Amino acid sequence: MDLNKLSEVIESIPNLYEIFKSCPYEILKRWVLREYKAGTLICHQGEKSDYLFIIVSGIADVYYTAENGGKYSQAVIEKGQFIGEFEIFDEKPYICSIQALSDLKLLQIKREYFLSWMAEDQRICFYLAKYACHQFYLFSHKAGTDALYPLKTRLCNYLLSASRSGKKDPDGIRLKINKEKLSEELAVTARSVHRILQALKSKNIIETKSGYIVIKDLVALAQEEEDSKNE
Repeated sequence: MDLNKLSEVIESIPNLYEIFKSCPYEILKRWVLREYKAGTLICHQGEKSDYLFIIVSGIADVYYTAENGGKYSQAVIEKGQFIGEFEIFDEKPYICSIQALSDLKLLQIKREYFLSWMAEDQRICFYLAKYACHQFYLFSHKAGTDALYPLKTRLCNYLLSASRSGKKDPDGIRLKINKEKLSEELAVTARSVHRILQALKSKNIIETKSGYIVIKDLVALAQEEEDSKNE
């Protein structure tokens, strides 16, 4: 990869600039920029890969597929985040699949070069350890919440969290999400999600449209979340 182009990419992501500034020259030359269209499956659950990736732009869904075909979305990852950091050391197969939710640009490097970088540079070792611990913390928190709280609590919480980046319109806060995506996120059937959405709709808290959910009353939604914890 052209080093001037690589410098432009790195400088566009502040936290990466701090890491790459001590990356050996021989390793810098080994990075490759890849582009993927929305909907492309980047990593396949159960398959091995010899590469580590860093997201330059776009977002991707990290999800687990059960034997019965059910999908469980674990996280949505974005600019500056890694793909394959858990599997690369022991050449493990991917534990999840990763799909582009938007057009995606990734920096890619082969395993052997990345490990050489780690052997020479303490900065990247410290950063990757900190990053992996943070990701594990988030996954553990999600797993605990999924196991201990009722579905209604989790669904309300998800909508409240998503509202922070939703689009405001005259009717409320519009979220580009549907029942199928919610069922994957919460690891339940679409029917279970539909039942709760209909209950919230009947109270005039939300409105459901094709491919969208509109939150009409954030305060009431937060109260529904709190009340559901004791149901």
